[in-house]
Amino acid sequence: MSVFSRLKALFRQPVSPEHASIYHPDAQQFRIRHAAYLAQKAALIAQEPKSLAEHYGDFHTFLYRPDFDEFVRKKFLSAWEPDNPHLQFLYHNHWSNKHPFNFPGPFYTGESDTCGTGICQAPDNVALDEYGCEFVFRQPLDYPQFLRVLDAAAVEVFDSYSANGNEHWTCTACKGWWSNRRELIVALSQPDVQRANNGQAQAYLDYLAGAAETDLRRYCYFLENGQYPAAKNVSLPPL
Repeated sequence: MSVFSRLKALFRQPVSPEHASIYHPDAQQFRIRHAAYLAQKAALIAQEPKSLAEHYGDFHTFLYRPDFDEFVRKKFLSAWEPDNPHLQFLYHNHWSNKHPFNFPGPFYTGESDTCGTGICQAPDNVALDEYGCEFVFRQPLDYPQFLRVLDAAAVEVFDSYSANGNEHWTCTACKGWWSNRRELIVALSQPDVQRANNGQAQAYLDYLAGAAETDLRRYCYFLENGQYPAAKNVSLPPL
C-alpha cells in the first residue's frame, strides 16, 4: 500500500454529526467569522490597481479557453503572485481518479485531504462528501470566485486540484455525467453529506435543479466549438 493510500485510509473517517459547519461546534460563530473572512478577501481583491476584468476582459472567455490549464499555471499565477515560490499546486493531473461529484468544467479534484478547507476558501464552488473530501460543485462564475477556487487549491494538502478539465471532458462525457445525476442527487441528500458541509450540499442540489443544465450545455458548446457561447440565442447542444 502506498504512503498516500495509508494516509487516505487513516483520514477518510465519516464526519461526526456534532461537527457541522466544517467541524466547528458553534455553527453561528463559525458563520460570523467566515463571513468576515470572505469580506476581507473581497476587499483585498478590490484593491488591485487594475482589475482582472479590465486586464483579461470577459470572465467566461477567460475561463473557457482550450489552453486554460497551461495559461493559468504558467502565465496567470506567475503574474498574479510573482514573488510567490509555491505556485505548483495545479501541476498534477488527477483525471484518472477525479471525484465523481465534480461538476464538468476546467476545475476538478482528485483524492483530497479531509481538512475541510475548501469550503472555507470557496464556499460558492467547493463542497465536501461524507468523508470530508473536496470536490468542485460549481465552476467559477466570476473573477472573485475564480480566485477563491485558486485559494482552495493552494491550501489543499495533497494538491488534489487540477485545472485541465477542458483537455479531458467531451460533449459525450458530459451527457453521460448528466444522465447519471440522479445518483448524485441521492448522495447529496444523505444526512452525512449535509452535515459535512455548511450549506454547500443543498446549494449543489439547488444548482442541479436550476441553472446547471444550461451551464453544462454551454460548456458542451465550448467543447465542440472552442469558444464559449457569448450570445444568449445561440443553439446549444442537447443533453
